[in-house]
Amino acid sequence: MRYTPIVPAVIPASKEAIIDFSEKLRFSREFHLDIVDGRFVQTVSWPYQPIGEPMSVKSYLDSYTLEVDLMVAEPIKAANEWIEAGADMLVFHVETLSLDEFVNFESSTTVSVGVSAHGDTPLDTLISYAKHADYIQLMGIYEIGSQGQPFDEAVITKIEVLKKHFPEKSITIDGSVNKDTIKKLYIAGADRFICGSAIVLQENPEIAHASLQALIND
Repeated sequence: MRYTPIVPAVIPASKEAIIDFSEKLRFSREFHLDIVDGRFVQTVSWPYQPIGEPMSVKSYLDSYTLEVDLMVAEPIKAANEWIEAGADMLVFHVETLSLDEFVNFESSTTVSVGVSAHGDTPLDTLISYAKHADYIQLMGIYEIGSQGQPFDEAVITKIEVLKKHFPEKSITIDGSVNKDTIKKLYIAGADRFICGSAIVLQENPEIAHASLQALIND
């Protein structure tokens, strides 16, 4: 049986929120940080509001494998800032940069680079970028940028199609991963899960994480 990681996800309201979650999520080896700038999507997070510096949280996140999801209008600039701040993995959204920009960045960096897409972006567009990515992140929700959104059933078919195109690439699911959806996503072929409200907004995140793990890693 394969082991499938479940990674807690945080949309930071402030630097202090990251510091707080860096303590609360010690049970996890990985930390997924969703960064939204209010331009690519309507919601906005730290370090865009309030204004901050990624380097200011480096010491709190260095013990994790840090993945930063770049839901921003200027992803290359943000990517370089977060690499300096210790990011190990970066997720780019195809709508925010050209294929050439993505290929050039991916070929020049040592961090692991993933690619994702909005719900209404053609799958063929995602595939053209995914050829050059280390892994693929599929959204389990249609509207991105906030937690607690309804599940998008179309992601099941997307997993199956992408597994045929890229059988060796890891497929991550981000959005609406919870006790009602995780098993069918796992059966469809998902290799990794990013989980926001079903873990980080629960009274005891560690117990919530363990409960989800038990559904697919028992």
